[in-house]
This record gives sequence, structure tokens and C-alpha cells, in this order.
Amino acid sequence: MNMVQVYIKGQEDKELSSFLRYYPVRIKNIGMDAFFDRQVIYDFKDGRNHADVAKCVAKMLVKKFGRKVRSVVFSCVPASSQERNEARNKNFSELVCKFSGAINGFSHVKVVGERTAVHGTKVKKEEREKRLKEKNNIEVDANFFKNKIVCIWDDVVTTGTSFCAYTAQLEQVGAHVTNGIFLGKTSYKYVQQ
Repeated sequence: MNMVQVYIKGQEDKELSSFLRYYPVRIKNIGMDAFFDRQVIYDFKDGRNHADVAKCVAKMLVKKFGRKVRSVVFSCVPASSQERNEARNKNFSELVCKFSGAINGFSHVKVVGERTAVHGTKVKKEEREKRLKEKNNIEVDANFFKNKIVCIWDDVVTTGTSFCAYTAQLEQVGAHVTNGIFLGKTSYKYVQQ
């Protein structure tokens, strides 16, 4: 998988990258490479290729941090409910940490209740940010994250709103978020690779 640099306004101090370009279904006339990438993302969301993706993420973590990876916390942006979060992130996070030696942050984050997923729905930026603020139902273990170096994972980044909100929450309890890794970066203009 090729790496794509990701830019999120306000996060210029963090190294952000993704493995794939994600073209929403409404984007037509894309090549087979884009169909393949889309299917990899769908499979990941359904829990079908966690080991393959985890190996790629672990390799990236070891390349970035070297031996210091053993002091880095790997934490996934939580899904919209605890049930979805466990299905999508628990096994994946365990695999990434097993392959890389990073610290698994999964059990130190809890989703209380349910919130509307903000990506995948066509809403204005203001509405998206309002939903995230109103429905912040993520609880983090402040004692665990305090003074830790943290790498954040999310499956798809579109505007970066979820990443920014989760980063801010971790940094408020004293974590030092250094980078973000995404499986896919949403694109709306097809570029043949």
C-alpha cells in the first residue's frame, strides 16, 4: 500500500498519513485501483482484513518510533457506540500492538450511549462539528493517558473533525498526540495511480 500525506487544518504539528484514497460511491468513473481500495476499507469496517491492515500499521509504527515504540500508546478513534467500537477496534488494536510492541490504549477508552456517526452522512461542516460537541460520549482514562506519547488511528478521514475532537480530548488530559494514521483519505476527484 502506498502512503498518502494527509492535511488537517490545526494539526500541522502532527504527522498524518493514510494508506489508501477512498472515493465515496457517488464518485463515478474511477479505475479498478479505486474499487479495490474501497473494498479494502469496507472489508476493514466489517472486520474481514484486520490482520493485514494491522501488519501495515505496525510496520509504520516501528519505522517511525524504532525501539521507542514500546512507550507509544496506540489508540483508535472510537466508533459511534461501544458495541461498534468493540467490533471494529478491539481485535485490530490488539493485533497492531502485538505486531509492533506498542501499548494498547483500547481498554482505556469507553463509548457511553450512542451518537450519530458523522462521516458517511452529507452534512455541513458546522453541523458536523455541532454533533461532535453535543454528543461527546467518549470517556478516556485520564490517569492512563497523562504524559503518554499517543498515535491515533481512524479508518477513514474526510474533514478530520473526529480526529481533531479525539486528539483534543486526549491532549486535555495530558497526552502528547504525535501522529495520526488512517486506512483511507476521502477524495472526490479521481487520480489514476
